[in-house]
Amino acid sequence: MRRLQTVVQHPSEAPSESYADPTILLEGNPLLEKWAHVAAGNDNIKVGVMTCEPSVNRSVKNGFFEFCYLIEGLIELTEEGGEPVTYKAGDTFLMQDGFQGIWRTIEKYKKVYVCVYS
Repeated sequence: MRRLQTVVQHPSEAPSESYADPTILLEGNPLLEKWAHVAAGNDNIKVGVMTCEPSVNRSVKNGFFEFCYLIEGLIELTEEGGEPVTYKAGDTFLMQDGFQGIWRTIEKYKKVYVCVYS
């Protein structure tokens, strides 16, 4: 197994496409595009690139945390009981294990994500 892997921010291969889970959707029916992720540590760590169209959904991180680097787009995250926080292209953020809130995609985003499962 190679110990150095590049996460390509603008992959040339076609992504897998799906629609958001309707059980978490609050507004919209966004198309999700995902490029093959890299898994490590017995699949405890997943790294990939994905896009999502404008929408609003519940976001819950149970049993893992997610680090994101926003390549493109504009989103707003509101932690339960907290104030909205806006992120734009070039921003990074971390949602800790136990995070619960609302993810509002204002402009279609593309992100690099790292999920670490406990």
